Amino acid sequence: MSENFKKGTVERPDRTLGDEWVEWEGSAERNVESGKGLFLGFALAVFLLIDGVLGVLYYFVLPRLEQFHSWLGPIAFWMFIIWAALSTIFWVQLALTCSTGKNFFLAKKEVFLVFDLVFARVFKLARLLKISRDRMGHSFVLVSNSVVRAVDTSIGEKKVMILLPRCLTKEVLQEVYKLKETFPIEIYTVSGGELARKKVKEVKPTAIIGVACERDLVSGIRDVAYRIPVIGIPNKRPDGPCKDTIVDINELKKAVEFYLK
Repeated sequence: MSENFKKGTVERPDRTLGDEWVEWEGSAERNVESGKGLFLGFALAVFLLIDGVLGVLYYFVLPRLEQFHSWLGPIAFWMFIIWAALSTIFWVQLALTCSTGKNFFLAKKEVFLVFDLVFARVFKLARLLKISRDRMGHSFVLVSNSVVRAVDTSIGEKKVMILLPRCLTKEVLQEVYKLKETFPIEIYTVSGGELARKKVKEVKPTAIIGVACERDLVSGIRDVAYRIPVIGIPNKRPDGPCKDTIVDINELKKAVEFYLK
């Protein structure tokens, strides 16, 4: 491997890599295809693993608890049962919301609680099982989009912002900017996650559509989705990341129409 490809190097002979791709060595998947079931399945596995660990912990500490006081054992048991029940309910709500397109969450905060509980653990488990970061990221974006579409039922004027990566082809960029002739939207091209976050603070949109690779989308969604609904659209990378990428204009248009109802 040449010096230009060492860890931390962002300049390559044929492209300038984004922050999430500085370690790319040419082996990552160009176009990623994975369904919502991948993230949902791993989320279920994470909940079951947590339940298992807590169950084993309860089994081994029970004698100690009973030595201190007889009522500590039953309290620990019911705490474990309550957690197991809640984690099951959380996952069922997420799965039903994604599969039916209807909101099964009792409160919006539940969505972010579920994601916070499983997100990092899902990606760690995927890494252990050799599931690529991009495949899992693609699945997470699909799940997040389904939740946004189900939970965001507000009707009214929205300030919609579309964030585009600098690596889109000129032809695709022209097609995207043509949407401004039809819809009251703001479109910005940014060169990375930091500039995207800065632009969000400046414009203060009430809804965001992000076009980027799965890595940047996952990071962006996790940053702002608790405040502003975000629909992510992964780009296609026929020449690899950060060079001459494309996006489905029809999919982008549907996301705009959803927000503007």
